[in-house]
Amino acid sequence: MAERKRLSPEVAQQNILSRAEHYLIVGGPDAVRVQVIADDLGITDAAIHYHFKSRKGLMTALLKEAGRKLKAEVTSIAESTGDGADAITEIAAKLTELYQQRKYARLAIWLASEGWESEGAGLFDPIVAQLCASPGSTEQEKDVRYLLALLNTFLVGEDLVGGAFLASVSMPGDNDSRARFRNWVVAQISATLRFK
Repeated sequence: MAERKRLSPEVAQQNILSRAEHYLIVGGPDAVRVQVIADDLGITDAAIHYHFKSRKGLMTALLKEAGRKLKAEVTSIAESTGDGADAITEIAAKLTELYQQRKYARLAIWLASEGWESEGAGLFDPIVAQLCASPGSTEQEKDVRYLLALLNTFLVGEDLVGGAFLASVSMPGDNDSRARFRNWVVAQISATLRFK
């Protein structure tokens, strides 16, 4: 019998989160099951509970990990994009991929329904600084933050019910129509911002 190699807690946690994300992408929050992940990794349920305390703890850690990665991408966008409209377009694309393809909108809604509340991590602070034409203008900064919150809220909702909402105004709710709607909203938000 081969001797099992003991992993560091950080590596073990990353392995668990990676499998959890796989199941999130494949089947949404309902597919993220401690026993299934444990079986995949050849560990016990107790090992997952040791690292994350509960299924909700695992789901919270998964969302926080995605937030950390997204913040790094937002920082990169802020540093590499000179035009505010381009920055908004790139951020919208990142959020759409995160929420729709990787199912994080569903995860955030699932966690919220379980009583979880975000602690807030200044996720968009780097882009706020880039988009404010007048550094130190608290009114403009507030407007930029509201517009980014609006974009974020829209993209979560659009993922969950975008087709139905388009149908409610007698428009097609197919994927192409939803993409055009997303692009239109992003353009409206971009036009509203006062860029440098």
